[in-house]
Amino acid sequence: MANIELFNRLGDDIERAWSLADYDEIKLPAIAKAKLIEHDLPSKVTPWDVLAWTMSQPELPRQEDPNSNFGEPAITIYSGARFYVDVYFWYTGTTATHQHGFSGAFQVLAGSSIHSWYNFTSEDYVNVFMEFGRMELKVCELLSVGDVQEINPGRQYIHSLFHLDDPSVTIVVRTRKSPMFLPQYSYYKPHLALDPFYTQDSMTKKVQSMGALLKAKRPDADERIGEMIAASDIQQTFQLLQNLRTMLRTDKVKQMFNVENFDGRFASLFAIARKRHGERADKLLEVLERQERMMSIVQRRDYVTDPALRFFLAVILNADSRENIYKLIGQRYPEADPQEKALDWVFDLANTRVVGVEPPNALGIEGFGDIDVLILEEMLNGKDAAAIGETISSQGGNAADLNERIDRIKDSPLLSALL
Repeated sequence: MANIELFNRLGDDIERAWSLADYDEIKLPAIAKAKLIEHDLPSKVTPWDVLAWTMSQPELPRQEDPNSNFGEPAITIYSGARFYVDVYFWYTGTTATHQHGFSGAFQVLAGSSIHSWYNFTSEDYVNVFMEFGRMELKVCELLSVGDVQEINPGRQYIHSLFHLDDPSVTIVVRTRKSPMFLPQYSYYKPHLALDPFYTQDSMTKKVQSMGALLKAKRPDADERIGEMIAASDIQQTFQLLQNLRTMLRTDKVKQMFNVENFDGRFASLFAIARKRHGERADKLLEVLERQERMMSIVQRRDYVTDPALRFFLAVILNADSRENIYKLIGQRYPEADPQEKALDWVFDLANTRVVGVEPPNALGIEGFGDIDVLILEEMLNGKDAAAIGETISSQGGNAADLNERIDRIKDSPLLSALL
C-alpha cells in the first residue's frame, strides 16, 4: 500500500503551496493542476491500488461523499482542513452538463472521456434557481490518462464528461464549497440553467401522485394533471412536464394501460402550460424534445458492445457539429479519414441486430443499406436531391424513393447530428 502514501504527499504539497497564496480559492485551480502534473500519480498508482487500500484499512479518512452520490464509488484519500482529494470511479457514460460551486483540478487516472466545455449567455432570468439563455460549445476534446483540467468555480467552467471506458477513473482535488459561486447550476441544451439541488417536498409528492393517477388509469387523470400544471410556476412546470413525458412514453405504461396516443395527450396538457407561460413553455419543450432525442441514442448505445461503435455513438451524443465529430474521430483514429470512418460505422450500426426493439438494429432505421450510405455520403458532401439522384442513376441504382430516404436520414436523431 506504499503507493497510496503518494496521495498524502500530493495533498501536503498542495497545502504548502496554497498557504503561500493565502488560500485564495481563485488561485487553487492553477496550483492543483501544477502539482497533479508534477506528482504524476497515474504513472505510479492504479485504480486497483486505491480499491485494495480502501478495503484493507481499519479506518479511512473522513469520507466527503459516503453515499457516493457522485462517483461509482467516490473515495476520499486525503482530507485536509480546506480541501480534499477524491478518486472517482465511473461505469456509466455521462455526467450532466454543470458548473461547480467549488474550485480545484482533476486528472485522469484510468480510461478516457469526451470533455465538452460550454459558454452560457443568460437571456431571461427567472429567479436564483432558474434562467433561460444560449448554450454554445467552445471546446470538445478527448481526455486520456494523465491529462489535467482546472476546475474554476461558477460559469467560467461549464462542462460535461462522457466516460468512454469501464471504468474511467479520475483524481479530483477540490474545496468543499465556495458560497460566492452558488447555486451550482446544471445546464440543459439548448438553453436552460437550473439548480438541481433545489427541491420541494410538496412538488415531489405531486409528481408521485401524477404517476399514481396514470398507473390507476383514472378517467380524470388528465383533468387533474392539467389543473396542477395550470397552477404551477415555470420551474414546477418543467419538473411536471419532464416527468409526465417519461411516464407517458414508457413501454410498461403503454402495454399495461393502453396509453397509445402520446402526441395528442401530451400536446393537450402542454397547451395548458403554454397558455400560462408563453415562450418560456416553448423553450421547455425544446429542452424536453432534445433530451428525448439524446436518450434514444443512449439507449441504442446500450445495445452495442463493439468499442469503436460505442465511441462513435458517444461522439454523436456530445459533439454539437460535424466539425467537432470529425475532430474527435481524428484524435482517436489519426490515420483514418473521419468521414469514411463515420460512414463505415453507420453501416455497421445498421447491420448490428438488436432483439426486442423496433426497428431491430442499433442505427434505428429499418432496411438501411448500401444505397442509404451513398445518399448520406452525398448529403455530407453538400449535394442536393437532384445531384444525389444523378449519382444513384449513374451507378445503376433506383432513385424512385429518394426523397423518402433523405427524409428519414434527416429525421434520425443519430444521423441528423452528422448533418
